Amino acid sequence: MKSQGGGDARIALVASWGVVVVVVVQGTLSMLTQESDDLTLLTRAVAVVTGALAAVLFTVVQLRSVRDRDVPAWMPWLVVLFATVAFVIGAWLAASLSLGVFALLLTRWRLLAVGATYLVALAAFMVSQEVNAFLVFFFAVVLAAIALMLYVLTRLAITVGELARARETVARLRVDEERHRISRDLHDILGRSLVAVGLRVQTAIRLLERDPARCGEQLEEVGRMVSEGQAQLRGLTRGETVLGFADELESAQELFARLGIRCEADVTTAGPMGEVVDSLGSRVLRESVTNLLKHSRPSWVEIRLRQEATTAVLVVVNDGASDDGRARGTGLTDLASRAGDLGGSLEAGHLSDGRFRVIARLPRVEGSDAATPSTHESPLGARP
Repeated sequence: MKSQGGGDARIALVASWGVVVVVVVQGTLSMLTQESDDLTLLTRAVAVVTGALAAVLFTVVQLRSVRDRDVPAWMPWLVVLFATVAFVIGAWLAASLSLGVFALLLTRWRLLAVGATYLVALAAFMVSQEVNAFLVFFFAVVLAAIALMLYVLTRLAITVGELARARETVARLRVDEERHRISRDLHDILGRSLVAVGLRVQTAIRLLERDPARCGEQLEEVGRMVSEGQAQLRGLTRGETVLGFADELESAQELFARLGIRCEADVTTAGPMGEVVDSLGSRVLRESVTNLLKHSRPSWVEIRLRQEATTAVLVVVNDGASDDGRARGTGLTDLASRAGDLGGSLEAGHLSDGRFRVIARLPRVEGSDAATPSTHESPLGARP
């Protein structure tokens, strides 16, 4: 792990290993220097080896837990064996390491049952040996404290590692979101611009021989459209907000005017438009315009926005729609899904009289201002 979170996780692990080293060293020195007739050379050797193996076992289980790897089924039984040997021969500090390992494994119910059985058997053994109650309590507290310290440090390392991975995931999601934004805006902006340029070029080709002057005008308009597309592309790559609804509406009207398509836009607002209506509504309008230019040969377009208490209804209608079943487009399908996620809806389809209609119902912020109707018409006038 190279992130800051990975460094913090290593600190917790190193701290726990420091505790393990202290426990092993202290337990070894105590076992080797303690004067007791009950401690034979074999007992002392077994205690030292048990403590060392318990330390290794704790480290293995700890690292597997931190790396989110499963513990082998036989390992818990090895923990029980080490703990039993440590308690029987009086290697209390080594027993604390075994308890620390056991604490890491108690998250699994089957191991919890094994641990409960082990503790009951161990308590019965100590009672039968007539061990002093205060001494039993003292060592129990010390062992529990050491085991708890090791458990907490391990859980801290696990949690810090999970947080570091979560931050990396969030960073990747942000990158993916930015890529999606660029892809979406490239489709919306450049797609529409290219369609408009294509229509202008087709018109220029038809006028090339019979009206060179008008052909030149069309080509000049193509150049202006390309320049605008380049400017929008630069803004897109800088991460700027491309267009709000009002700007998108104005851009659509200018485009229709250049293409000789009559347009009527009727926008009625009631208080603040709201972020959803301004952003998603502009995308719906942009996609609708791109769609109708790509799949239709319209002579007129009607754009209406009516805002109610909690909902804004955007309607885009045009004539000259093709009946090949492609007029809806994948962009509108994606926007319908997005509107549904936000509690709205989007419907698009052919009408019986050959028109194509897009209706988007978008949630908006509640507004208390009075409705202020505002009607915008393209320079070519309203639809007859």
